[in-house]
This record gives sequence, C-alpha cells and structure tokens, in this order.
Amino acid sequence: MNSNASSSPRLPLEGLRVVEFTHMVMGPTCGMVLADLGAEVIKVEPVDGDRTRHLLGAGAGFFPMFNRNKKSIAI
Repeated sequence: MNSNASSSPRLPLEGLRVVEFTHMVMGPTCGMVLADLGAEVIKVEPVDGDRTRHLLGAGAGFFPMFNRNKKSIAI
C-alpha cells in the first residue's frame, strides 16, 4: 500500500500566497474561493478592522462566512 494513499490530496492552489485588500462582497468572496482551493490568503484590514466585522441583523454573519480560511493583519 502506498503511504500517500492515507494522506489528503493536495488542493489545487496549495503553495500560492494571495494578499487581499478587499472589502464588502465580491472581493472577500473571491478570496474565500481561493482560500478554499488551498491558497494562503492574507487579508489586509484597516487598523480598526474591516467594517463588515460590525454588521448587525442579516449581515451579522457576513465577515466570518466570507473570510474563512484566511489570515488577517491590520495596518
């Protein structure tokens, strides 16, 4: 039996690093898809954080949903 048979298959974008400077809907969605496909996505936010972190009501889950699998830095 091949020792690689038990390990997870590589994702298509593993090894790719993406720096994301986006906010609101379309940019974070694109970064999410790239991250889901294995890219290392680094989200750059303003010092006080992405404004979508503070949405209420129907938008309350927006930030965690569309920014999953990403790293984040505030500068």
